[in-house]
Amino acid sequence: MLVSLALTSLLAVCAVPPPEPSPEAVVQKQVDAYNAHDLDAFVACYGDVIQFRTMDGKVGPEQGLTPLRKAYEGIFKRYPKVRVSVLKRICQGLFVIDQEEAEGMGPEPFTVTAIYETWHGKIVCVWFIQR
Repeated sequence: MLVSLALTSLLAVCAVPPPEPSPEAVVQKQVDAYNAHDLDAFVACYGDVIQFRTMDGKVGPEQGLTPLRKAYEGIFKRYPKVRVSVLKRICQGLFVIDQEEAEGMGPEPFTVTAIYETWHGKIVCVWFIQR
């Protein structure tokens, strides 16, 4: 009985949850899923209350996972060759800032800067600066 109790206690102490991925790893996973058009993996990178914002503070319509899924499902269907390349990346604390080149949405690639805020291994807010 004591051996069983000691073994159970030891297993409970050793059962440490895995560490959360770094903010950079979360954002890169999201970029990879976007480029693969893997909608499930893409949405899984975001927190339940995800918000997309413009730099003037306006909140975009894709708040939450359901609107996010619907919006990007439409993008992947409408633009089957869409993808982004990370040109520059800055990581600081819970934030990752990517300058990205997007292609496959028109005749010419365009540059967008995305500021990702992460929390507990998920992207919770994104600000976009375009052109």
